[in-house]
Amino acid sequence: MNNKIRDVLKSKKSIAIAAVALLVIVPFMMEHNIILRQSKYFYLLLSFICIYTIVTSGLDILFGYTGQVSFGHAGFFCIGAYASVLMSHPEWGFGKWFGITLPPILTIFLAALIAALFGILLSIPANKLVFHFLALLTIAFNYLVLLAVSNFAELTNGYIGITRVPEINIFGFSFSTISSKYKYYYLVLFFTILFLIVKQHIVNSRIGRGFISIRDNLMAANGCGVNIRYYKTMSFAISAFYVGFAGALYAHMIGFISPDTFVQNTSVIFITMLLFGGSGNLLGPILGATIITTIQESLQPLADYRMLIYGIVILIIILFQPKGIVGLGKNISESMKRRGGEGNA
Repeated sequence: MNNKIRDVLKSKKSIAIAAVALLVIVPFMMEHNIILRQSKYFYLLLSFICIYTIVTSGLDILFGYTGQVSFGHAGFFCIGAYASVLMSHPEWGFGKWFGITLPPILTIFLAALIAALFGILLSIPANKLVFHFLALLTIAFNYLVLLAVSNFAELTNGYIGITRVPEINIFGFSFSTISSKYKYYYLVLFFTILFLIVKQHIVNSRIGRGFISIRDNLMAANGCGVNIRYYKTMSFAISAFYVGFAGALYAHMIGFISPDTFVQNTSVIFITMLLFGGSGNLLGPILGATIITTIQESLQPLADYRMLIYGIVILIIILFQPKGIVGLGKNISESMKRRGGEGNA
């Protein structure tokens, strides 16, 4: 039995290493016109996928592992984006008021911490709510954040938005989609892999077991001495940190932010990605972010109907495949094993 488990773990590691190798090698070949042609749009698409993978992985910690519903994570995405820009931009925020700017590589982490703080504050009322009441609270949070960045024009420039967002510089190397989409892709890929590794360590730790116990049976977890409020607060904070960090990366990648990017529809897209890929595992958020981002780009001509399509996708998944693509793959694998066992018998 132990040998089988080891073989499975080895195969998973091999697949992960091969996937990372492809994500590194293929863009390198494209950049240097080896077999494949250079495509700046492809680098940008991969960067979007990486950023949304961080978002859905953070949302998965809250929804997939702790069982807390959220339709307001675009609020944390917004907080991360604006916090990082306002701390690093020479014409807005710290630069405008105090004449001080911080390097973007530092502000993206500070912005994620600020988002985590808001996650803790949101968890205070959220700890007392369940099901649709919790969902409504997170929707209200999203709208409050959107109203704040829209109406405090002296701080955020309102719906006009903030342009010329500073590039990320590390040891003299500039990372920006304006100067090099290729370089920026590798930066976000590095952070994506790092956040996925950290996520696995969290869910396999005592904290992760606490999350799962709350998701599986709240009353039993409480009866066993699990501090429900502490673990729910922790899941909100970690989830918000992930999404806030992704929001900061997004802002410095695009070079422009405005409230239009962080509307309620964005939160719906995030939850669609998670549900489509499958929650409560490592692979689901990656698949969901990859497929939905690709579909989203393909549906640009149908901009007015995209939310209708996402709504239909969510409904189909909830009714017919609640475990997402990963769950469907497991069902097919188990079915094939049963058929193989019957054939051998």
